[in-house]
Amino acid sequence: ADRLWEVDVARTVAIAMMVVYHAAYDVDFLAPSVAIDPFSGGWRALQVATGSTFLAIVGLSLWISNSRARARGAEGWSLYRRHAVRAAQVLGAGLVVSAVTFLALGESDYIRFGILHCIGVSMLLAPLVVRLRLWNLPLAALVIVVGLQIKDERFDTPEILMFLGFRSEGSEVGVDYYPLLPWFGLALVGLAVGSVLYPGGRRGSWGARWPRSTPALRRVGAPGRYSLPIYVVHQLVLIPLVALALLAAGVSLDSSGFR
Repeated sequence: ADRLWEVDVARTVAIAMMVVYHAAYDVDFLAPSVAIDPFSGGWRALQVATGSTFLAIVGLSLWISNSRARARGAEGWSLYRRHAVRAAQVLGAGLVVSAVTFLALGESDYIRFGILHCIGVSMLLAPLVVRLRLWNLPLAALVIVVGLQIKDERFDTPEILMFLGFRSEGSEVGVDYYPLLPWFGLALVGLAVGSVLYPGGRRGSWGARWPRSTPALRRVGAPGRYSLPIYVVHQLVLIPLVALALLAAGVSLDSSGFR
């Protein structure tokens, strides 16, 4: 009830970006002979933009839901529990993705701390700093700068700390790696933006000039309301479609990437 159509549409756009990127990734995975490199150039930029968009929306959505819950009288543990339950759902989906990729890709490439893991932990951390409002921007800058500084470094630290961004020598991170440093910074940006655009969890004064929801806008935003299940299953649909498209184009498939 009382959904903000623009947030749903933003999620839909992020989903579309994800599907386009993963289609390119699948082409490279299934047919390395095709001249496409999803790990550099414009494709890498699309991957970064997609992850950044998802995480910023996580922060924005959390600000909105947190503000509305507080307006209804929720506070303390009861308020945090709302976020924790949702975070547990996301982390559970992340564990499923880890298990499936372990079976499909093997020990070296499976997803250890991917976008779902990062989103789930961010949803546990963001409520702790939500009251900082715009002060989340300098905190976000710090998180992002530190994360970028350590991105290519290796540390003499336990392998479990890879979720923060501290990678030990010789450790594997898998095919989808979103450590909290720097990626949690994007969720903090979303919190700060939410505090300006949606005071009290509602549109601010700018909302008076914003278009009202229409059936067409609701249809466009519909996928955004189911972003988690779409993320979990989309590759199960996309990989066969990409494989069929490659075969139809006369491209030979290479299944050596599978375990």
